[in-house]
Amino acid sequence: MIKQLAIVSFTVLYLLGCMQNGARDEAKPGRIISLSPNITETIFALGAQDLLIGVSDFCNYPPQTRQKTRVGGLLNPNLERIIALQPDLLLATPASKNLAIQLSQRGIRCVLLSNIRLQDIFTTIDSIGILCGISARADSLINAIKDSLFVYRQRASNVKADAPKALFILHRDPGTTRNISVIGSQTFTNDLWHLLGGRNAFERAGLQYAQLNDESLFTINPDLIIEFKFNQQWDEEKRRRNKKEWRSLQQLKAVQRGQIYVIDGNYSLIPGPRVVRLLRDYYRIMKQYRETGKSNE
Repeated sequence: MIKQLAIVSFTVLYLLGCMQNGARDEAKPGRIISLSPNITETIFALGAQDLLIGVSDFCNYPPQTRQKTRVGGLLNPNLERIIALQPDLLLATPASKNLAIQLSQRGIRCVLLSNIRLQDIFTTIDSIGILCGISARADSLINAIKDSLFVYRQRASNVKADAPKALFILHRDPGTTRNISVIGSQTFTNDLWHLLGGRNAFERAGLQYAQLNDESLFTINPDLIIEFKFNQQWDEEKRRRNKKEWRSLQQLKAVQRGQIYVIDGNYSLIPGPRVVRLLRDYYRIMKQYRETGKSNE
């Protein structure tokens, strides 16, 4: 059970830092730069935002992040600006490994935290708590999230029904069903759906994301389709038009039965403290799917 999961001890994929006489500087950071939205949200959730002096161009939540200096994105980090801010700790994901190596050579300590699976969310919170000397706050936040996940899992378990097979759409060409990208099983988004008793229609081993053609879609034939429209504002009219766009794939069970849903929150693809909101969305979708007798036309 998720409530009973042990908090993973402080682990990181890479630890690169200032080296003096062969010893790593363990002082608590006073000037932190975050290069990932999930890390920035975690720092704010832990009440450590005063330590944060810089964030990536994609860190937009909470609104107070607008007061922080922007240091570029994953593909275009501003090395000069980062160095000019004189951070004593940079937090990022493994995708920033090369940048971390460059910064460590300049005496800037870097910690890279994985952000792929559900457990990575807890590890990140725990790690930041340890780094900033606020482990008690981190423990409280982890427990609060796990308690909420447990509640939704219990609610879902009370509904006796087959586990619905969902296809998670990350992207498709606007107005068409071409160039469809889907989310695989090795992701936190899938972990949450599985937590409620659902299955991922695309569970090819080891893949986080993939692009599918029509033939692959017909082979998978999902019970329902969940589309992520990240950080967009959707209303009922847009949802109706969205369903119509799928009519070219009428052979799919999900399309025939009108089982097509949209998640548009700006939290939905960020593996951070707001993960409970995505689970809440999943629960509502699964509840509607079951209550409508697998027909939402």
